[in-house]
Amino acid sequence: MLSSVFVRYIGRRTMASPYVELHCHSALSLLDGASNPESLIERANALGYHALALTDHDELGGVVRFSEAAIAAGMNAIIGAELTMATSQSPLSHLVLLAESREGYGNLSTLITRARMDCDRGQPSVTLDMLARHAQGLFALTGCPRGWVPSLVARGDMRGATEAAAVLLDIFEHRVAIECWDHHLPQEREMVARLIPLAHSLGIAWVVTNDVHYAAPRARTSFVPRSKPWRTERAMSSN
Repeated sequence: MLSSVFVRYIGRRTMASPYVELHCHSALSLLDGASNPESLIERANALGYHALALTDHDELGGVVRFSEAAIAAGMNAIIGAELTMATSQSPLSHLVLLAESREGYGNLSTLITRARMDCDRGQPSVTLDMLARHAQGLFALTGCPRGWVPSLVARGDMRGATEAAAVLLDIFEHRVAIECWDHHLPQEREMVARLIPLAHSLGIAWVVTNDVHYAAPRARTSFVPRSKPWRTERAMSSN
């Protein structure tokens, strides 16, 4: 069920490799995703992907369906999640974690379980200390504009963003990439223009995701963003 195939798309050879979506939500991201796991695999397969990540919000409930659909389609399933994280600089932010191994899958499962058990119902979150205790076998992406690093960049706090990225590098032992996106929004492009130099300054990779929330454009009508007044997530594409 687990795959480390995504590692091939992060690093020096990224530009020469086929595009693989590393940030993708299904309907298991309640009130945030609009397509079931099978539809996401079907769409990815039609676009010629040979791997796809599933990164639902604080949730692994769709991974069995996702993995079975991927196997049936002859694709690699990359198991992950977008966790809600609490820090002193940004009370609630997002962080994408991808499992590199069975150990990583176990640690991701533990993090989600602890986030739900240790917090108020419906408000799961992890701390930096929790991440540090369960980081082995996981690769981190800095997430959407609500991520810890991007949100500091959006506030103009480049020093804070650099320090936050350095903390993640330490926790995940350099298994980190800066996530970038382009949904034709000025706010995002301004952030990306600062995120890429930040990645270069720390000597780490940056990757492009589509932050997928639905398989095909027609599903946009059923998609309801939560607390994202200017965000426009997109359907899966060939990029």
